[in-house]
Amino acid sequence: MGLLAKHPSAGPHQTENPLSVKEAEAILIDVSLRELYNNGDKRDLDFVHEILEPNKIMIPEGQPLESFWDIITNTGLMQAVIGFGKHGRLTLTQEGYQLMNQYGSYGNFLQKRHAKIVSSEATNIEDVTPPPPPPTEPMDGVH
Repeated sequence: MGLLAKHPSAGPHQTENPLSVKEAEAILIDVSLRELYNNGDKRDLDFVHEILEPNKIMIPEGQPLESFWDIITNTGLMQAVIGFGKHGRLTLTQEGYQLMNQYGSYGNFLQKRHAKIVSSEATNIEDVTPPPPPPTEPMDGVH
């Protein structure tokens, strides 16, 4: 996946850097959720013109928009709007709205989830009971 983005805090000399697939997916989901949530006065937004373009996210030539669209709509957090003249528009699902209310962003959700997984792995490691030591005497009675 060759998604390109400029980080808003970077200076004017920053060049566009290709992102990893995971980074690109997380950015697409995070930006899309944020825009939909923060524009609650609108029921839906145009994915390209109201989400990607204002956030300076460019889909390179030759990359199908459908693959990015599939990533967004398969999260269960946003869905495509169906109807005449609604092609390319997204709206928040109930799950997306709840995630934004609870975490404020998809990035925060991922951080909390990662911390919970790491914490539970650490707890599980500590809870492991070591096996009993081998018997000191032969079990068959032979010395």
